[in-house]
Amino acid sequence: MLRLVYRFALCGALAFQSAAVWAQASAATPANAILVFGGSGQLGSEIVKSLVGTGKAVTVFVRPGSDTDRLSGMKINTIKGDVLKEDDVAAAFKSIPFSVAIDALARGDSGVEFYEISERYISKWAKQTGVKQVILHSSVGAGKSQAIYPPAMWPRMKDTLQAKEAGENHLINSGVAYTIIRNAQLPVATTPATGKAKLYDDETKYGAVTRADLGQLTLSCVGNAACMNKIYHAVDETLPIRR
Repeated sequence: MLRLVYRFALCGALAFQSAAVWAQASAATPANAILVFGGSGQLGSEIVKSLVGTGKAVTVFVRPGSDTDRLSGMKINTIKGDVLKEDDVAAAFKSIPFSVAIDALARGDSGVEFYEISERYISKWAKQTGVKQVILHSSVGAGKSQAIYPPAMWPRMKDTLQAKEAGENHLINSGVAYTIIRNAQLPVATTPATGKAKLYDDETKYGAVTRADLGQLTLSCVGNAACMNKIYHAVDETLPIRR
């Protein structure tokens, strides 16, 4: 009898604990829980800073052993994994119900196919887990914007830009509401925001934009119906263009 009572008590405790965890996760949704890939990078950390500054519940997916100094002092959760391993990406999306996922990945050490593979997994599992919006940071030169890309740079950047275009297409075809934000030129990472950058749904727009302003522009599109299923070029017309 004592064992039976203990089992019932244990089951009740586990049920209560599971309910508490679920309640905590649910409290972070639907408009608040955001999963960021590439959040420890130069661009990603600016995006995370903007999100945290407005009280968003942010989880950053990071590689084991990666440098997270840029995220120091920020109130965030982290999940460790390799974005090129589908099981790791799936586990991240299943950890709590996220409403928005943001892909700000940049990693040259894994080859250009990194951009296609990572976004394929992100798009797939965002759809599988009911994410309402995926925001992808890409580059001018992908898709139709190849027409305005500097011809002298195309041979060197062709493989990377085509891989990014493949990633964009995975997202567009996934069935998840998407927002694609392309940039052409980024000043040095320490360049402060100007507050003058804008998102243009004109794929012939070409210019520079700071990472800090990209963080704010990303925030403006989180959960914003006006940004859904759009491809934007981020440009700050007050910044010079490198020739």
